[in-house]
Amino acid sequence: MSNDPRSRAASPVPITPPDVEGARLRKRSMFWAGMFVPASLLAGILVLTREDAASCLTHGTACDSTPGLVYVAALVIFVAALVTVQATSRPELRRAAFWTQIGAESVFLFLLLVAFS
Repeated sequence: MSNDPRSRAASPVPITPPDVEGARLRKRSMFWAGMFVPASLLAGILVLTREDAASCLTHGTACDSTPGLVYVAALVIFVAALVTVQATSRPELRRAAFWTQIGAESVFLFLLLVAFS
């Protein structure tokens, strides 16, 4: 046996670089998930300060026409994307799930803000 590097067998296990992007996306995903609750509360307070909201709450007129299923669907997509970002090891799927999470959060907040407009 010689010490010549060309004569050694290559390792069957490929050397993979550390997953830096994965850790960064997981942190960002959790940050935006954490910011979702205060943003929803702020949007809810803004919605309740509108005149139409007071009319809806007191007289039952001018209420939101968006079905509740749309809100629930946005929240389900948000949670599914959040879990996918945290759990998957595939970088391309993690990236897509992260942007899906941000999109679902944005859609929910948009629906919440235009509820009584």
